[in-house]
Formats: sequence, structure tokens, C-alpha cells
Amino acid sequence: MDIISEIIAYEKHAEKIVAEAEEKADTILSEAAAVREQERIKYEEDRRNAIDKYHSELKISGEEHYYATNDECDAQKKRLDDEFSKNGGRWADEIFSNIVSAL
Repeated sequence: MDIISEIIAYEKHAEKIVAEAEEKADTILSEAAAVREQERIKYEEDRRNAIDKYHSELKISGEEHYYATNDECDAQKKRLDDEFSKNGGRWADEIFSNIVSAL
């Protein structure tokens, strides 16, 4: 009977070890899943911040380009308006003369 009792005791001990190992494995897997989720969230936040920074820089660059181009256009329009103010009458007379002489 001693041998049977020992076998039963070993079996119970083995079951306890297996149960503890399964519990430890579940704990490790849960912790790994939590770490993986935290890393995923951090990665997404880092990517979102990088994209937001890029968009901000792109917007600033676009606004700078817009204002520089707008200033250039305003200067060109002023130059053309000044040119027209100086020469508009003469140009009109030349156009009229060319049309009349062509007829």
C-alpha cells in the first residue's frame, strides 16, 4: 500500500506542478499581451505625432510660398498698371490707327 500511496502523492505533486506551470504561462502571456499593446499604442502615437509635425511644417511652407508668390504677383500687377497708366493712351491710339489703316 505504501507504493500506491507514494504513486498517488507523486501524481498529485505532478498535477500541482503542471497547474502552477500553466498558471505561470498564462500570467506571462497576459503580461506579454499587455506590453505588446502598450508598444502598439506608443508606436501609433509616435507615428501620429510625426505625421502631425510633417503636416504642420508643410502648411507653414505652403503659407510662406503663398505669401511670397502673392507679393510677387502684386508687384507684377502694380508694374503692369503703372506701365498701362503711362502708355495706355498711346497704345489705344496705335491700336486704333492699325485697325483703321488695315481697312
